[in-house]
Amino acid sequence: MLVLFETSDYEVVDLFVEGLLAKGKSVDGYAFRVKNDAFDYSETNYKIIGPKENCEKSEIPGEELLKQLKIRHYDVVIDLTIKENFSLQYILAVVNATMTVGLKKSKLPFYDFSISKLPKTKDAESSPVRELIKSINHYLIMIKGRE
Repeated sequence: MLVLFETSDYEVVDLFVEGLLAKGKSVDGYAFRVKNDAFDYSETNYKIIGPKENCEKSEIPGEELLKQLKIRHYDVVIDLTIKENFSLQYILAVVNATMTVGLKKSKLPFYDFSISKLPKTKDAESSPVRELIKSINHYLIMIKGRE
């Protein structure tokens, strides 16, 4: 499984990934470093991408990174970005995956399965990424139950 996200959502996504790992899932994570994020992610299990790390000025991920992604095969790629992110969309376009899932953000067909909009919530603890994770989990469980 591959999880794509922005570093601004690190804490929420990290809890989600920990849950997947606890269920015995194999998970790779790629995070796009958002502007002004100075956190040191070297002690995490995530690959950080961005202009400072391995993206060209055009925001295209570097050749070595893309080569690594093309070699692997993922059952599922989960995109947890809320807004369009060219670097992560580029990864979605080249990654070898059986199924891609994420929030519909453009007319381009990036996903095999997309969430068209997030539910409204009044929960102060909630965030758009947390709601996206809930929606994706719900639908993946439904799909798995039909197999």
